Amino acid sequence: METLRLVLVFLHFVGFSALLGGFLREMRLRTMLVGAPVVIAAVAQFVTGALLIWIRTTMDMSVSGPKMAVKAGLALAIVLVAVAGTRVRPPWAFYGVGALAALATAVAVFWN
Repeated sequence: METLRLVLVFLHFVGFSALLGGFLREMRLRTMLVGAPVVIAAVAQFVTGALLIWIRTTMDMSVSGPKMAVKAGLALAIVLVAVAGTRVRPPWAFYGVGALAALATAVAVFWN
């Protein structure tokens, strides 16, 4: 189970890297569009995060319920905004994905 948890942590980091990398790439190109890689990364973040919560609970490791609820809500919001951004392409969706990803990262790092 520990190996599975570590693989999920790795995949969670890969999803974060792809999400942030896709956002920064679009900023650099000045296209400001949410692309399919950002949506895939957002879904990966949501799924791996949910699985990490489940596996930590299964392994009797500590899980902060309120923190995980906030993180899950932010991850779901990122997925929804990213999907909306690929369909309609409003500028707020692009900036929303970036802002929500930054907020989710801040929650992960600073909420103990």
